[in-house]
Amino acid sequence: MTGSAIAAIDMALWDIKGKALNAPVYQLLGGLAREKVRLYGHVTGHSAEEIAANAKKLAAKGVTAIRYRGFHDMDDIDLHDHKRAVRQQIEYTEAIRAAVGDDVDLILECHGRYDPDFAVMLAEGVAKFKPLYIEDPIRHENPQALNRYRQHTNIPLATGERGHNKYDFRELVIDGHVDYLRPDVCWCGGITEIKKIAAFAEVYNINVVPHNNWGPLGTSASVHISLAIPNITLMEGFWADSAKPTDIVSPWPQIVDGYAYPPVGPGLGIEFNEEIAASYPQKPTRVLPKLNGIDGSVRDW
Repeated sequence: MTGSAIAAIDMALWDIKGKALNAPVYQLLGGLAREKVRLYGHVTGHSAEEIAANAKKLAAKGVTAIRYRGFHDMDDIDLHDHKRAVRQQIEYTEAIRAAVGDDVDLILECHGRYDPDFAVMLAEGVAKFKPLYIEDPIRHENPQALNRYRQHTNIPLATGERGHNKYDFRELVIDGHVDYLRPDVCWCGGITEIKKIAAFAEVYNINVVPHNNWGPLGTSASVHISLAIPNITLMEGFWADSAKPTDIVSPWPQIVDGYAYPPVGPGLGIEFNEEIAASYPQKPTRVLPKLNGIDGSVRDW
């Protein structure tokens, strides 16, 4: 909560300064490091056939990186079972790879649900399908536990969305636990802090794939930092196949073939419509599963 509060103030100040200077935030950060930023989209499904069909539709719209996970059906019954989840993710990976071919990068999301040994089983099972990386295979509290994973697979590893400031990333970077860092600009302290995290990672030749928690203001900030920071590989874009997923802000970044182009306009390049926002009552849009193991033990979401 503290990281998010700081992030809100930080992003507002960058927006204010950009508007005062009539310059986009990415220019204040040093200018464009790239002309466009690659996005990865999301697909879901309750069967291998369903998720593969959804992935094929997304790839047909020009998206070249797809993130997915298994165990959606277990979410519906608030259950997590390691063996079942591993089998399902391997099955889904095989189906998606067959549907989209070898030119689309696959990203396996695990939500930190696995114990290390089961994360290794998953990595061994999907290795032949050559995923871009596996994300959050185990819980984040002890970065050294990632060594058990890295000793058994060459598949790249990504984690970091639960980091709330630059200090949370220290061990991940200096001990070489990950290949990609995943800070979220809305959770880790804002644009100022994520720029420091990325610069720290750059020294160790670690790239960054910003997590994006879907809000329209955070999304705009994510686009700006992804355009300006040199060691960003791609960013999370749940809207990668959508020209404008919300009318609360405008204009929305231009999306072409799975890439976001620089926003036009000063500051964050968008205006927030408070009247339209007020027309959406504040209520939970989804309730996260309260997961248990088969034996009734509590599992992490």
